[in-house]
Amino acid sequence: MILSEIGEIGRLNHAKKLVAFAGVDPSVYSSGKFTANNNRITKRGSKRLRRALCLAVQIGLRRSFNKKMSAFYQKK
Repeated sequence: MILSEIGEIGRLNHAKKLVAFAGVDPSVYSSGKFTANNNRITKRGSKRLRRALCLAVQIGLRRSFNKKMSAFYQKK
């Protein structure tokens, strides 16, 4: 699913382009000297790719053999 949604990987020659294509890059908010630091993702990219990535991470965390990582996930 992830590879089919990305398509031709050669057109995304930098990791930042892939992040933006998936829509998981942080939004930017600044005004004058103030810059926000807990920003949400932009969600401008592919909704299906973003969903597939989230599901892959969730499954990976649930089935993780790393006890600290699993405990952190269960708390959240």
